[in-house]
Amino acid sequence: MTLSGEMMPNIDKARRRHLRAYRFFKPLLAPYFRWRFNISALPAPDIQGPCLVIANHNADLDAVLIHLSFKDLLYFVASEHIFRAGLASKFIRRYFDPISRLKGSTDISTVRDIMRRLKAGMKVCLFAEGNRSYNGLTCPITPATGKLARLCGVPLVTYKFEGGYLTTPRWADTFRRGLMRGYAVNVYSPESLREMSDDEVNAAIAGDLHEDAYARQAVEKTRFSGKRLAEGLERSLFICPACERVGTLRGRGNEFACDCGLRAVYDEYGYLNGAPYATVTLWDAWQGEKLAQIAAALEDAPAFMDPAVRLYQVTDHHTSKALYKGSAAMYRDRLDLGSFSFPIADMTDMAVYGKANVAWTCGDAHYELKADPPLCGRNYTQLYHILKKAGDICKR
Repeated sequence: MTLSGEMMPNIDKARRRHLRAYRFFKPLLAPYFRWRFNISALPAPDIQGPCLVIANHNADLDAVLIHLSFKDLLYFVASEHIFRAGLASKFIRRYFDPISRLKGSTDISTVRDIMRRLKAGMKVCLFAEGNRSYNGLTCPITPATGKLARLCGVPLVTYKFEGGYLTTPRWADTFRRGLMRGYAVNVYSPESLREMSDDEVNAAIAGDLHEDAYARQAVEKTRFSGKRLAEGLERSLFICPACERVGTLRGRGNEFACDCGLRAVYDEYGYLNGAPYATVTLWDAWQGEKLAQIAAALEDAPAFMDPAVRLYQVTDHHTSKALYKGSAAMYRDRLDLGSFSFPIADMTDMAVYGKANVAWTCGDAHYELKADPPLCGRNYTQLYHILKKAGDICKR
């Protein structure tokens, strides 16, 4: 995948432009973001020269909010889809030049761009989970993160956000104002990283960044005020614990309900009143177990279907080409979209970007699945990973 970024011969000129933009916008916008997110951001260590910053990722604007702690400009690894947002993308690329990463793929060019930026003396930040949490728990970090941190040969700073999940839940349509914190957890020197194995670095990063929104909420009991608090929750919770059907739940206002009669109210503390599970985390844990049972029982019928979706192929130049409009069906061995059929065995990865769009790689090509209204992309990705793991085990 062709990467974002200015060509390296022009790096000095481009960097000066980025720094001018950063020095202009930061003092102008920082007070607003501190107020809007009610965030307490502690100053990060002032490291001279390049460094790699690895943070957890729960809020919509983490890439902006982290600069409340850092004095210097950070170059971010960002999902490739932000490079396809018209004029906004052109502005972001010209003045902040993020590093592109294609969701649902293993993109070695992203690693090359990170290394080039660091060698040029820049500071680079990435979100080790590669995704935002749907359930309030920090997602597993990408396995290659530890190897990358050791390979870079620069200091590693781990940075943690707290309160981001309940402020802007990934699944939500609305913002809620409560309390956020951001702070550097640890600084690892290149020498200390060389003495650790890749797995040890991964474990250290995972420990530094781990966040359990509901465990914290049980202690702090922070109110996150907002409106229409349950709308969009079906993007995270898609199996009803009462009737055990997929895709029958809907959030309207503060109510989350199924047509079987299940009713729950999502309150300003993030709890589901009247549901069999009081938190999104607990419901999601049950849902994962149930989806594994559904996967194990699959035969010839699809696990679920969506009647109105759109299939796109992503090109090397931050553009997408429409391929198909119609229904989608997920089977135990494939994803079918009209005449297009994608064997799970041939897919190398599948992920959600944005709130619910699905992205995957099959062979050398990259694809996206979208819908209006948005589909629940998470059911596809979770079932894919269950089926993929089962297929890999069967091959051994």
